Amino acid sequence: MTNNGGAAARELTPPDLLMAAYRTLGGTLNLHRNAAAAVRLAVPSLARVAVLVLAADRQQAQWWMAGHRPAAHPPDHESYGAVACLPSWIGRILADAIGVKAHPVPSGRRFLPDGTEHDGHGMVVTLSCAYQCQGVLVLLRDVRQETFADAHQSVAVEFAAAVSRAVTAAMLYRDQVQVADTLRAALMPTPLPYVAGIELAASYRPAREALRIGGDIVHVEPLAEGSALCVLGDVCGKGIDAAVAGNRLRQSLRVLHRVTRQPLDMLNLLNDATFDPDTAEATQFTTVIIGVVRAIPGGGALLRLAAGGHPAPLVVRRTGTVQRVHIGGMMLGAECPATFAEAVIWLAPGESCVLYTDGVIDAEGGPRGEAFGQNRLVALLAEYAGMPAALVAERIDQRTDDWLNRADHDDIAVLVLRAPQPFEASPH
Repeated sequence: MTNNGGAAARELTPPDLLMAAYRTLGGTLNLHRNAAAAVRLAVPSLARVAVLVLAADRQQAQWWMAGHRPAAHPPDHESYGAVACLPSWIGRILADAIGVKAHPVPSGRRFLPDGTEHDGHGMVVTLSCAYQCQGVLVLLRDVRQETFADAHQSVAVEFAAAVSRAVTAAMLYRDQVQVADTLRAALMPTPLPYVAGIELAASYRPAREALRIGGDIVHVEPLAEGSALCVLGDVCGKGIDAAVAGNRLRQSLRVLHRVTRQPLDMLNLLNDATFDPDTAEATQFTTVIIGVVRAIPGGGALLRLAAGGHPAPLVVRRTGTVQRVHIGGMMLGAECPATFAEAVIWLAPGESCVLYTDGVIDAEGGPRGEAFGQNRLVALLAEYAGMPAALVAERIDQRTDDWLNRADHDDIAVLVLRAPQPFEASPH
């Protein structure tokens, strides 16, 4: 088989082969690319057929193959299969794979993982993959070719060691990416639920957008009697530490609402549970608004909010007037016991309440590097008075993004709660 289904690979001298292995293998942290490169390099310099088999567990195996015959699986193809379905002679060596060690393969006809056969001799080198997996590099020659002498065997073992290092690094990187993706999914805000009679929308822009996670909390959870728990918070700090702290608060609130449905009581209980007088970590401190919202029969909504040191909610009336609702209260985690404050807001049909973190008003940009500020936010909301919640959230995100013009910024989060007009169709 050719190395890529086209022109035949050039045979390299042992020094050139090892130099090519050191230069090529490990040049990427992609497991498939490293494995495919390994079998391509081995043919024809070490063998007529090369197979790399990796088994991360006792059930599943991956393998790559390059050889002198046209094959159904070129070296750029990664194949999976059950370990038990591997040719038995490979399976036996794989089961005992400990460290980099050469096993001679006497002359004879042997099955290959792709179902074809090879008539010849060779060797199998077990790989040392730092406990990431069990692996073997199969190197087979034709009956007319010379057997592996000590010098060739030494080169094969050194080549396999380079393969082992590249495979280990790639598998470690793959595992780290999987862990990061799992954590990112757990720390991202959950999708907003449907709440009868209430229109909800949010926007979320973390400070470190490459990670896509931040310390702002946006959470809405339906309650049994048709109301909903709404939370918007800002954990001090940025990145993963702030995101983890925010997720802890979110999970705590999911438990606390089973104890009480009063936002002020929730804040006090949350502060009691999370306050630690012995820590100076910034992520202990959080500004937060906790609210319970419910639709009013006949139209409109009632919103009860409790706040701790958070920017004032903005209520957008049907007339286009925007009211600042100064609630006050202490930052969560600052003292215990703490003093928090509460407010009740009535929304007529078509009116909205906008909750936001200080990342919105502190966003620095524009022509003179100024903060976006609350006045600009108020003017924007007046411009879109009576508009759907999704449009309002989208416009806030767009305006702040334009204002920043790619500059660094804090985490930005917005939650819009709106009482829809009676004639507006429900999305459900």
